[in-house]
Amino acid sequence: MTADRFDDLMSAISFAEAGEHEKAREFLRGRNTILLAVSDRFLDDNVLKYSLNMSRRIGACIDILYLSKTGSRDHILDEFMSTAGRDGITCRLLKTDGCMKKAILDYTARRKEISFVVVGSTPELDIECRTGEKSLSDAWKRLKCPLVVVSKGDLPSLA
Repeated sequence: MTADRFDDLMSAISFAEAGEHEKAREFLRGRNTILLAVSDRFLDDNVLKYSLNMSRRIGACIDILYLSKTGSRDHILDEFMSTAGRDGITCRLLKTDGCMKKAILDYTARRKEISFVVVGSTPELDIECRTGEKSLSDAWKRLKCPLVVVSKGDLPSLA
């Protein structure tokens, strides 16, 4: 048993003892997480809707890797997190800067529960990355989960 799984079991026990049975079940199910990688440059409502729909379907948490030079949050992201919260979806916001590819690779290497990564556009993956970095290209091939690129034409209208 891994340390993370042990922590989840202990948390489940604590919530169950406190009468929070649904929260305890969440910990017992294990963590299934979507990594949503977005930036302040290309923040697109379609990628947010896609992530929210997938989270609802598979019962996953959403970790938001937010690349921002300014450090401030977009109001669209706040609305997304509020909607997710009302739907009972746990979201964690992780602000970062630098190369988007490297941030995704580093995060998924540390977090084995990531089911897949969702990004809004191919150019978004190249933000702040120096072209011609051979080691980064090689590392990108070793991504241990699927990468989903969502564009405006990929989504039906969602309610």
